[in-house]
Amino acid sequence: MKRIAIFLLLATAVIGAAAQEPWGTWSVIPHVGVSISSLSNDGIYYHNAGDEMELSARYRTGFAGGVDVMYQASDALGLSAGVSYVQGGCKYKDIDLKGDIIHDQYKRLDYVVVPLLAHVYLAPGFSVNFGAEPGFLVKAKAHSEYQFYDVDEDGNRTYTPNIEMDDDVKGGFRSFALSIPLGVSYEYEHVVLDARYQIGLTNAQKHGITSRNKIFEVSVGYKFSL
Repeated sequence: MKRIAIFLLLATAVIGAAAQEPWGTWSVIPHVGVSISSLSNDGIYYHNAGDEMELSARYRTGFAGGVDVMYQASDALGLSAGVSYVQGGCKYKDIDLKGDIIHDQYKRLDYVVVPLLAHVYLAPGFSVNFGAEPGFLVKAKAHSEYQFYDVDEDGNRTYTPNIEMDDDVKGGFRSFALSIPLGVSYEYEHVVLDARYQIGLTNAQKHGITSRNKIFEVSVGYKFSL
């Protein structure tokens, strides 16, 4: 019990020493970056001419950007709310099923999210961030490309033209998502570097399996004082 009390006192002293902007001030932080996303338990099953294959979801990169408004509640605590556009989804590996090549397969889920975060400063300019993030699905599509080929007696391949397919799959996904963002950020000369991971709480899909969003974001922004 004494060790816990000593630890809490030391933590309080460190947080108190990490003074940031004066309390009671406001700032706005536009930011832009990339998202790295996947869907848990998601996959595609193929069956063709005796070949059977199941493809698991992999991580894909996308766009992430928006703007946050921050209130400096104390020397060591900031509170922020924002609006961002984040691309989620997943991709799958390329396959060859006896003359049928399927490649560049992915699902892209575009969300407008509202991150509500607490920023606890552990050192000058460095904070750990956590909170809640409701999201609203605005677009969802499945993309794939197909190419077929024949093999002659000498083993040479003759390919057909590439075929691209885009399907609107928004009807198969829930319009609302909720996640817990956990991350860190570092500010230097008003430039803010931020990295956060979204822990999905809600099922992204309407039917069938339970599949949650897994999104990692890295962004850079600039902090304007108001």
